[in-house]
Amino acid sequence: MNDQDYGSVGSDQVLSVEEGTQLKSRLSAQRAGETWRWMGNYGSPQEAAQVANNPPACLAGAVVFGVNGNLTPAWMFF
Repeated sequence: MNDQDYGSVGSDQVLSVEEGTQLKSRLSAQRAGETWRWMGNYGSPQEAAQVANNPPACLAGAVVFGVNGNLTPAWMFF
């Protein structure tokens, strides 16, 4: 996870699926090539998985979720 730049997403900020999807679209348009990206915290693993499955969809092994109490921090490779 070499992309340690949190950008506009705070490390303690909780995103909705819609916000995560918009972030993913914006980041994929800004950068050429795939890399690990911090995608924020979500309220559940299901919400993080929804974001991962939105275009550009993350393939197997391209998502790392953690569980931190009631937060699900997510890194995605796209």
